[in-house]
Amino acid sequence: MKKKAIVCVIGAVFSGQLYAAQMPVTQEEIEPVVVTADRNAQTLDKAAPNVSVIGRKTLNQASAQNLDDIVMYETGVSVPSDNNRRGHAGINIRGIDGNRILMMVDGVRIPESYAGGGSNGAISGRDMVESDTLKQVDIVKGPYSALYGSDALGGVVNMVTLSPSDFVDVGKRGHFGLKHGYRSRDRSHGVTATVAGFHENAEGLLMLTRRQGHETENMGSDTSYSTARTATNPQKNNAYNILAKGNIGNERHRLETLYEQYYHANDTVLANSLGSQSRGPVTIATSESNARDRIRRQRIEAGYRYTGEGRLKEANLTAYQQKLRTEDDAVDASITRMGARQLGNSTRYSDYGFNQTIRGLNGRGVWEFDGAVKQTVVAGAEYKHTETARPRDSLTVDNLTGAISKVYAGSTYPNKTFPDSKRKTFSVYAQDSLTFGNGIVLTPALRYEKDKLNTSTDQAYLNANPSGTATRFGDSAFTPSLRLSVPMGEQFTGFATYSQGFRTPPFDSATMAFANTTYGYAVIPNANLKSERSNSFELGMKFKNERARAQVTAFYNRYRNFINRTEIGTSTVGGRPIIQYQYQNLDHVKTYGAEASAAYKFLPGWQVSGSIAWMRGEQQDGKPLDSAYPLNGVLGLDYTQEKCGVGTKLRWSKKHSRVSSDTVFQAPGYGVWDIGAWYKPFKNLEIGANIYNVGNKKYWQHADVAGMSRTSVMDLYTETGRNFAATVQLKF
Repeated sequence: MKKKAIVCVIGAVFSGQLYAAQMPVTQEEIEPVVVTADRNAQTLDKAAPNVSVIGRKTLNQASAQNLDDIVMYETGVSVPSDNNRRGHAGINIRGIDGNRILMMVDGVRIPESYAGGGSNGAISGRDMVESDTLKQVDIVKGPYSALYGSDALGGVVNMVTLSPSDFVDVGKRGHFGLKHGYRSRDRSHGVTATVAGFHENAEGLLMLTRRQGHETENMGSDTSYSTARTATNPQKNNAYNILAKGNIGNERHRLETLYEQYYHANDTVLANSLGSQSRGPVTIATSESNARDRIRRQRIEAGYRYTGEGRLKEANLTAYQQKLRTEDDAVDASITRMGARQLGNSTRYSDYGFNQTIRGLNGRGVWEFDGAVKQTVVAGAEYKHTETARPRDSLTVDNLTGAISKVYAGSTYPNKTFPDSKRKTFSVYAQDSLTFGNGIVLTPALRYEKDKLNTSTDQAYLNANPSGTATRFGDSAFTPSLRLSVPMGEQFTGFATYSQGFRTPPFDSATMAFANTTYGYAVIPNANLKSERSNSFELGMKFKNERARAQVTAFYNRYRNFINRTEIGTSTVGGRPIIQYQYQNLDHVKTYGAEASAAYKFLPGWQVSGSIAWMRGEQQDGKPLDSAYPLNGVLGLDYTQEKCGVGTKLRWSKKHSRVSSDTVFQAPGYGVWDIGAWYKPFKNLEIGANIYNVGNKKYWQHADVAGMSRTSVMDLYTETGRNFAATVQLKF
């Protein structure tokens, strides 16, 4: 015992493993099971190389608290973020991001993001799932509309939450766990309590999480309350999450229920917007700017699951509802001048929101047929109804006279940047995996989806777009895919995949109407948008033996009618030039690249691993796609024993030199070293400590600054310097 403890301490100094799994049962040697890739459970080594699983161990390595942490060590995947107020927008997979990536929790779509006209952050992002409740995160890279529909144009991310069976079974009928974590980067504390119980015919789980913290620190040195500020804005945040699961039944028939409630609040002093800013002949001097942002997401599910021994192996039917309510409110006090003449001295109170409710019903069945060619058939249907709204109100008080106005920057309030919408989507799909006697597996799949979007105008929308009318959009598509898996000896397997993607115009692109005459820009509606389409090709190889595993994949994606915001000209309003933007279909966008990863166990307990990703992206005019990532990778070294573990990871990236314009910021290359250790001195106690960015490297994440013009305050977007995390877990 003493010898093992000494080895752990020495290893922590020289290699350090970011501490290992919180999972109730150690799963170091168990092959991960992924359902997302084929809508049917299979081990990861059977899945195509474009499928990856981020397990509980990796989540703990990153001390995961948000989306950015979750994909920290996943090459080819990133998270556009705005750490100065908004937080994390969503997921970028192989240069494609936003609502082109299908994001789910337990197989149910989470609400869409709303960028509000376009930025690397989002007014309403998709970082709304508590990471402490996650068992694993499945990622499918590339178009996957054949099984998941129009939202999966660029890929799929499914966050799988823990279940009662992860903690209790017939041999352990009760579980209680308590976890406390601290992160120095934002001076945050998080506590999660877990209770689970087992009975012969019933299981239950309750997880409660509470977090409190501050702004995420960066490497900016200017802390002034002015537009020259490069340190992140002062912020206080708090969050809580409730996850409750229960099921009742027997081995064949089970009724399942779920309730989840997520809440996150940010209160931010927008220090970098204070002081004077010039917009043409107009100068605005801001003396107060405070933001109040709230996210509330509620998920309710009820379902039936059948597990059989005949040809029908599994069937399930689930009804669900998710409600999202966000608030992005602000108070701003400013004086506006044109030359020496004062135009206004006022305080503005804005009350904005983004609301989306998704109700759905989905069913799925899995059949197996034996014979000369074994078949596994997965088929299902889904109906979902989505309601979306963007209410905005504003009140401006004249600080000299006390007069109240509902007009600001040329806009009349209340208004809506797009009309309220209702979207109905119906789809059916089928997939057949044919396994031949020589081990070759051929998997065709086909999906039919019909989508209808109806909008309704009211006075609020007409205030933003006086000529606006109710619009309708409808489209349908068959999206096929075909995958081939060919064994090449006992250790190698080759893969080839073709798939089509399809995505109807989102709730806002066709109907967005917004103008800000003070800052000189406007967004114009476009009722002629077409659905986006894609064709994807992928070739890959996997290798596995007792000590090593490796995989390599090459991909080529071509997108047609790609929807993007485009500058269309300049108009004149009140004698001032107004730059006009509109969402339009681009003829073609293409992305291509290669990814590889490997791991090797060279001594008992020791493992070295690495991954690398390279890609290119081109727009229709041949210019580089700014969201395409530069060459990047991760190197790791791990040492694990029964009661302790140590190791290190090196995250690195090449300079982002391929940009669409000389004015676009080129994020420098970097190498960031993380170390850590975990130790389990007693059966019921586990402690861990991690240090990130040991070398205190100043660097930028490509996704945070992609397409951003160079300015004098680029340090505002830098990542955190050296920081640490610590956790303590009790389990009974």
